[in-house]
Amino acid sequence: MRSLLRSVTNGRTVLLLGYGREGHSSLRLLNETCPGLKLTVADADASISIKNPELQAEGITVQCGEGYLDNIGNFDLILKSPGISLKNTDIKTDPAKISSQTDLFLRAYSSQITGVTGTKGKSTTSSLIYHIVRSYTSNTLLAGNIGIPLFDLVPEINPETRIICELSSHQLEYIRKGPHIAVLLNLFQEHLDHYNSFYDYQMAKFQSGLKQTENDWFIWTSTDENTRLLLNQNKLKSRRLPVYLGNFEGNGIGISGDNIVLRVAGNERILMPTNPESMLKGTHNLINISVAAAAAALMSIPAPAIQSGIRTFLPLEHRIEYVGNFGGKNFYNDSISTIPEATIAAVKTLKQVDTLILGGFDRGIDYNILTGFLNQFTGIRAVFTGPAGKRMMEELNPSGNKNAQVFISDFREAVAKAIDITPIGGTCLLSPAASSYDCFKNFEERGRCFKELVENK
Repeated sequence: MRSLLRSVTNGRTVLLLGYGREGHSSLRLLNETCPGLKLTVADADASISIKNPELQAEGITVQCGEGYLDNIGNFDLILKSPGISLKNTDIKTDPAKISSQTDLFLRAYSSQITGVTGTKGKSTTSSLIYHIVRSYTSNTLLAGNIGIPLFDLVPEINPETRIICELSSHQLEYIRKGPHIAVLLNLFQEHLDHYNSFYDYQMAKFQSGLKQTENDWFIWTSTDENTRLLLNQNKLKSRRLPVYLGNFEGNGIGISGDNIVLRVAGNERILMPTNPESMLKGTHNLINISVAAAAAALMSIPAPAIQSGIRTFLPLEHRIEYVGNFGGKNFYNDSISTIPEATIAAVKTLKQVDTLILGGFDRGIDYNILTGFLNQFTGIRAVFTGPAGKRMMEELNPSGNKNAQVFISDFREAVAKAIDITPIGGTCLLSPAASSYDCFKNFEERGRCFKELVENK
């Protein structure tokens, strides 16, 4: 990695675009690896120099506040942070000049990397793969979109290290090399505020497969029609392994006899029984488990270790998380569900939901699939909140749905109402099908607020 950094920056004007967690990480490694490098840091925050004294060092120029993007076309190399979108700008920049931590990290370590992406399930799947592999060999690392900048791993990596990366569409958009094992779980409408179209969002994620070689593996979910369409439209060099929920022919992951197996060129490797012992519930999680088991098998982890890892893995916070029984009522926190498909999966997993809290920031997602689904459950009480919740309720009403429905703009008041109307012995589920940005900085903050309100009611 260090030799690559010296090579790509040598003799070039360098812009560090965005100075959040990843920007800090990039500057640290650049300072260690390329002493004396002159670079510019650009960020929307007009006070970053005051907050970050290291930016006042010799050789660093800062462009911040309004207009921080104006001069990015003047640089030879742009190291872009994932959260910065160029969608609503008139800036024309040569994509060949844009790089990132993810791009450089993959170029340096791709043969050691299992990269997991998808609209939903990538945190659970990447964490599960890490747990399985780490339980078998300690020389295993996890980073990426899960909250750990990739460059922070560099001091810990040796040629034998297995690296598990959770990768977002923003991280994958400008990569030049794919991971050795690429996982694409699903493609649903999300982040439409960041991309010009749903297709652009899909293609950003699909780069993980497009940039692979013939020696790599591409794992995908066979029931995901958007992924199937992209595969029909684009030829991958890598070896494809579809994931099935039943019996299958050819290569892939699915059921054979009494087991879930990995089949390659007619040779089957047993991964686990068809009903593996796990704390992860629901059909969507069975897909995540199958993917994780297959990825671990491709990393030469034996079946007993795979099954042990699956059995001992604890579900992540905010993902159909059981909060507890309070006042004789059960409460679940599924704040991670920011799209309709995730909410539908949560309701199906719990099977009996009496009260559902929906809504938040409106990103223009199509909610027809959700309103159609809710029409099948006339017993569910629906509490809507936020701009997205208001639109959901408006779209649901004309359908003739007879559910108990109420709109409350304030999230905390909406939760209080949901608690009150949930019957004794019943279940209340926060699964918003919308982003949290109307009143929270992220879904984690929203989920923790919900848990606090429930526990203190």
